[in-house]
Amino acid sequence: MNASKPKLKHFIATHTFNSDKAKKEYMKFIKHRKSNKDWFENVPKRDDAELYQLFIGKADFFFCHWHAESENAIIDTLSQSGADEFMITMAIEISTPKMDLEKMRFLIEKIK
Repeated sequence: MNASKPKLKHFIATHTFNSDKAKKEYMKFIKHRKSNKDWFENVPKRDDAELYQLFIGKADFFFCHWHAESENAIIDTLSQSGADEFMITMAIEISTPKMDLEKMRFLIEKIK
């Protein structure tokens, strides 16, 4: 890595399992994870790609929110962790996520 930290952008990565067998192996590998810290334990710490959020269910694919320099930085990070043995990944740059404050105020009022 160069001396200056790269400017990171927001990406949504879609991960699709290579096979049903790969999905089962991956789910066995992650089943102990309960806290947020646990979910990120195998992701290498890099200046050019940082896993921010993970959205996983029971489907054949799942999503992650990354702060990264590029799609290649994400794929390299996943490859470094061995995740490419289980899945293929496509990452798309997105604009900075925004919150609808009026909708949030409405929902907060409903829960009060």
